[in-house]
Formats: sequence, structure tokens, C-alpha cells
Amino acid sequence: MATELELKLMVQSEYLKSASDFLDGICRLSDTDGQSRQPTLTLMNAYFDTEEASLMQAGMALRIRAVNDQFIQTVKTRGSSRVGMHARGEWEWFLPNDQLDLSLLKEVPLPESLQNMSWGSKLIEVYRTDFERQVWNIVASETKMEVVCDQGLVTSPYGEDSICELELELKDGSEVGLYDFALQLAEHVPVQVSIVSKAQKGVRLKYGQIEFPKKPLNTTNEIELAAYWFEMWLVYWEAMYFMKDEALMQPLRHSMSQLKVCLPREMAHILDSLDNELEQRLLEEESLLLGSLAGMKSVGLAMLRVGQWLNRQAF
Repeated sequence: MATELELKLMVQSEYLKSASDFLDGICRLSDTDGQSRQPTLTLMNAYFDTEEASLMQAGMALRIRAVNDQFIQTVKTRGSSRVGMHARGEWEWFLPNDQLDLSLLKEVPLPESLQNMSWGSKLIEVYRTDFERQVWNIVASETKMEVVCDQGLVTSPYGEDSICELELELKDGSEVGLYDFALQLAEHVPVQVSIVSKAQKGVRLKYGQIEFPKKPLNTTNEIELAAYWFEMWLVYWEAMYFMKDEALMQPLRHSMSQLKVCLPREMAHILDSLDNELEQRLLEEESLLLGSLAGMKSVGLAMLRVGQWLNRQAF
């Protein structure tokens, strides 16, 4: 088993070339061994579950990935928590064809609700992702990471959703290095932190519901409260573009105001400045608002700075 730790950044399609050019430039100017652009991949992933969503409810995703005429079966679990990051258990096996091999799951510590394997005969393909992946190996601040840029679609019988994102996956070193490099990237390209996985996008198409973080029971712990409101802010931002609904700016800004109360002065000042900028953008024509907001570098920079601070407090 590997533990996958990554920082996901949402980006609008019109800024993908800027992101690609920035990463190409980093590699071109670097004299560091192992820093380079890799071949672009075309990936298809089929995700499986029961009609009752047994795997999703148990916090597990099961897929088959096709890449370069190879088939890879993958299981992912929710894993441990990282504020604003994705930390998951991951198991992978190469397959001779595109058929699931459930016997391989004996290596996985399945949740109790799945251990009798009765769900295995009820599996269906519930959604799929098809996307192009650009790949860079990056070394920054003594941190080795794989940076990928994915563009494509999540499709299911219930509709489709776009994939347009960057992922910074830690390979060696400290997660601090991921944030440092993401901040460097965000100075050049308007990106925003996202905690919505491709699998969550697929599930969302069926149920039509936004998945919100659970509010902590211990409301006296300011770091836990801050982490909750931070992730609420991230979820509302992504949902605003998924639903194409500018009205979500109201609960989004409410999340920011609640988060600000839990932060030290220098972090709160970042949110104050951003909220003032958002206030000015809201005066623009409504039909242009989402495009205007997507081009604000200050949003991603604020998300990354607050997320980095929270991770330093929590871990």
C-alpha cells in the first residue's frame, strides 16, 4: 500500500496554457537532476460500485485505469485527514485486460461493511473519467513532487462534469514544499485549492448534492473550527463553478468571515483584503462575474497561505 498525499488546484481552461508554460519554464531553466517534463498521457478510468453505493458509503473507490494499452486496478480509501489536501490509502495492480479481479482485494484492509464481499457480484460501472494528463517531475525546497495537469470529462448516465485541474503529489520530502511551490505557481497562474476528487465529481452527478465537511463536535478547538470553515470556503468556491451559480458567493463569504475569527491577525488580514476585492467584483455585470473571479490570483494565494498555516498548526 502507498499513501498518496497531494494538493489539488482548480484552474479554468483558459489558464491551462499559462500553467503548462510556467512548469515547462521551471524545468527548462533548472539544473537539478530529475526535474523534467514527462510524456503526455491519455487516461480512461472506469469506477465501479453497487446501485446502493456500498463502496462510496464505506469510503472506498474502485476503478480500472487504461493507459498506453495497460490496465491498472486501483483501490483508494479516504485515508488520514490533511487540511485542504488529499491523503488516501492506495493499492494498485496491473491486469491482463479490462476486467476486475476482486481476489486482489485480499491485500486491502476492507471496512467491516465490505468484508463479506457479497457486494462483488453487484458491481456496475457508475461513472468514468476520460482526460489528458501532462506530467512534470519537479524538485523544489528539497521536496520531490509529481505535478500533473488534467483536462477532460467525468461522465455518467446522470450527466457530465469537467476536469480541469493541477495536482501536486508528494514523492519525497515535506508537504511544506508542496505549498511553497504551489504559492510560486499561484503568483503566475490563477488557481484555487480544491478538495473535490474526480470520484466525488462522479458521485455528485448521480445524487446532485454538494458534499460538505462535517462540523467538529468540539467547537472550542479553534484550529478544528478554522479547518472546518476553511474547507467550507473551498467547497463553496468549487460548487459555484460546478453549479454556475453566483449566488453561492454569499455562503462562501460567510465561510470566510467565520474562518477569519479563528485565525491570527496576519492571516485574518489576508481574508479581509480578499473580501474587499470580492466586494468590488460583485459590482460587475452578473454574466461576467464567474469569469472575472476565476482570473483573481489573490483567491488562490489566500487559500494556499491559510491552508499552509493550518497544516502547520494541525500536524
